[in-house]
Amino acid sequence: MYDVIVIGGGPCGLATGLALQKRKISYLIIEKGAIVNSIADCPLDMRFYSTSDRLEIGDIPFISQEVRPTRTELLKYYRLVTDRNDLKIACHQKVVHIAKKKDLFTVRTVDQKGADITYQSRMLVMATGIFDHPRRIGVPGEDLQKVKHYYKEGHSFYGQEVLVVGGKNSAVEAAIDLHRNGAQVTLVHRGDSVYKGIKPSLLLDIRNFIEKEKIKFYPNSSVGVIGDSQVSLHTPAGPVTISNDYVFSLIGYQPDTQLLQQIGITINSDTLVPSFDPYTYETNVKNAFLAGVVTGGITNTVYIEGGRFHGETIASEIEKRIASSSIVRYPNVREA
Repeated sequence: MYDVIVIGGGPCGLATGLALQKRKISYLIIEKGAIVNSIADCPLDMRFYSTSDRLEIGDIPFISQEVRPTRTELLKYYRLVTDRNDLKIACHQKVVHIAKKKDLFTVRTVDQKGADITYQSRMLVMATGIFDHPRRIGVPGEDLQKVKHYYKEGHSFYGQEVLVVGGKNSAVEAAIDLHRNGAQVTLVHRGDSVYKGIKPSLLLDIRNFIEKEKIKFYPNSSVGVIGDSQVSLHTPAGPVTISNDYVFSLIGYQPDTQLLQQIGITINSDTLVPSFDPYTYETNVKNAFLAGVVTGGITNTVYIEGGRFHGETIASEIEKRIASSSIVRYPNVREA
């Protein structure tokens, strides 16, 4: 039993744990993968656009070799923060069900060995992010094994015909890296350009590769059917069929609405933004809070830079509620 269970061990979940720990509120962070799993899933050589100081949590300095840190540097920083602060986190436990009965939340998980583990708490913080749930194209063949929703590195696709779907940073970065690693790359985007709103560091390369037709680009186009060895496209010039070995569908991600709705949190059907108080981050379900990127749904308006501060606000609110109530306090397991 804990005062608070935090679901999600990303940067915003860790920041929430730090804020609770500072106030001596018992808590447990539950993470279905490794800590900051969404960052671990980023491309191996990725350099983040945010500066290192805007990715710090818990007032713990983060100094990277350059102003903008690499994936490796960021993973090392968050491991160091977790280790040195002895954050209470259960990794590789997937939350499969959440229930609320009266004033208790019951969280059921399954670990990597298949064992069921159940936890209870007075309060709950959902810091689940959005990057574990890719948005789907919704076409036949999307479930084929050759369709990927995350991009790690390009070497494995040398000499392969690869289709990249999307027009934001992740899709453009993947297309550039695949080309440099010897893949034959086609880029499809429903918009008329991929030059708008991407990182300046990507703009020169993608423009050069498209204009010189080193990357084949289909603007104002979409995927029709994904087959074993080809893909059909809807283009302004009519249907087009291209030969294909792999597809990277990098069109964005969305919250795990199923977990939120299990305890009655209401969701905007268009934006997938959950219902919450912007001053306390409490949802429409009493004592259930949201922290981090999940608060933005699919709007792409909330990032680590802002979400890392949600935990302080939530922990402060929880501290007030505990102080003004007569509920039993639960010590952290390691302290008991």
